[in-house]
Amino acid sequence: MIPAYPVFKPIEAADLTELAAVLDLRKPEESELSLANLFIWKDFDRPQATRINGNICVLLHPLNEEPFFLEPLGEAKLMDTVQTCLQYAKRLARVSETFSGRLEQEALRVCTIRSQFDYIYLREELAGLRGKKYDGKRNHVKRFKKNHPDWVYIPLGPFMRDPVFALFESWCCTKRDSIYFQRLDEESQHRALSRAFDAFTELDMLGGVVQAGGQVVGFILGSPLNRDTITVHFQYGDPEAPGVMQVLLQESAAQTFSGFTYLNLEQDLGIVGLRTSKLSYHPLKLVKKYQIEPA
Repeated sequence: MIPAYPVFKPIEAADLTELAAVLDLRKPEESELSLANLFIWKDFDRPQATRINGNICVLLHPLNEEPFFLEPLGEAKLMDTVQTCLQYAKRLARVSETFSGRLEQEALRVCTIRSQFDYIYLREELAGLRGKKYDGKRNHVKRFKKNHPDWVYIPLGPFMRDPVFALFESWCCTKRDSIYFQRLDEESQHRALSRAFDAFTELDMLGGVVQAGGQVVGFILGSPLNRDTITVHFQYGDPEAPGVMQVLLQESAAQTFSGFTYLNLEQDLGIVGLRTSKLSYHPLKLVKKYQIEPA
């Protein structure tokens, strides 16, 4: 049971049912409000929950950052709830456009956080990659299939933990010289991926792997954000297998995620190459997010 403010409790597996019920009513578009993200990244984000005016308020305190609240989950006394949050943590961050628009703007300072915008795609488009705008993606897919004629795409299950982690470790080895890759990132991603496997069923995880030469050369893993949208939390491919990332996304969109209308590929974190890559898939829209501080 999530306690009343000013008492906080760390988010644990026992809280998933309570959070899932509230999130199901909210139907969020923002990846931060994915049940899986609130749980699997808890070693990095260190989320704690409390109730203010009956609303569930989640406080994140990522390593090397000042703490901040996500937007409150509930409808009671929103402005008063926000003010209480601001007295405690000085800011709310990654807040939806809908929520920020409901507040008394003159009492607050509201600004966008571009690096945290989520990328939303039509699943059907990613499954087909049809049209001139996807010529480059189709060429990558063709190259991979030509170089790996024995390739297969199969559903990812909790029993595939070992080969998935072997690929993850191999991928990390190739990225350690990047200015965007820190040891802390590797550790937090490893722990998040481990938690995803630990709670695979509870979080309704869905994914797939690409095998070539009998080895896993790529994997993708996501979970439902709402009834129409799947959020992709992890997507890794062997750098020595060009085109595997394009194959992963196309095959998962066509098969594993076929029950959803939209794919949320989360943020670009301000990384230029990641932003270029996400834009190259022609998102249907970007989900704007805001930071709220006292005026």
